[in-house]
Amino acid sequence: MRTRTICTVAFSLFLSCQVYSQSFLDHIQEDKGKGSVSVKQSDEISKLVNGSSKEKPESGKANEEKTRREESSRQESPRQESRSTSTVSRREADRGSSRADEERDKARRERERKYRETVRNQKLKEFEENTSASDSRKKVMSNSRRAKGYRIQVYAGGNTRADRAKAQEIGAKLKTQVVGQPIYVHFYSPRWCCRFGNFRNQEDANKMLKKIKKMGYNNACVIRAMITVNR
Repeated sequence: MRTRTICTVAFSLFLSCQVYSQSFLDHIQEDKGKGSVSVKQSDEISKLVNGSSKEKPESGKANEEKTRREESSRQESPRQESRSTSTVSRREADRGSSRADEERDKARRERERKYRETVRNQKLKEFEENTSASDSRKKVMSNSRRAKGYRIQVYAGGNTRADRAKAQEIGAKLKTQVVGQPIYVHFYSPRWCCRFGNFRNQEDANKMLKKIKKMGYNNACVIRAMITVNR
């Protein structure tokens, strides 16, 4: 009972103070013809005197900020998708480039393998030809001797592989055109040459020269050389 009485008295005093403060402010601001007094109070004083404060609305700013974030996220979403798509495209392009490089390397290795095989077969063929020719020369030399004479030179090139191949090609062709005449494909420094025949006198060599030129070997000529003759 005593507590209720104390609360009632305190509340009455609070109301009296509030009414008195409001009346005091109204009395100060009253215009009595001599001038006017204007009293402005801050939000804190108003809160203490009137028991309330003027709150500024914050919901509008919060909504604007939220809307701005949503718009920004919507704008960033297509960019992220675009970056993701471009990343995937680059990866696919890299994989395609890697496969293309592998195919090129594979084709290059295959070409190199075929080239080495061709060179090996050519060297083996040349070795076999040289071996057979050497054997035949040994048989001929056993029943022959060296002497001064003449030969017909059909081709004289340089010292390159192409010149050697050309001399060998012409020598192989002559074997079918001048049957019975020995063919000589040698490197007579500083060039590869193709010659044929063992003529003891120049007259016989000139007769053969006329025949060989009619076959199309216009650059053919008679040269002095050591020839092989039978014993």
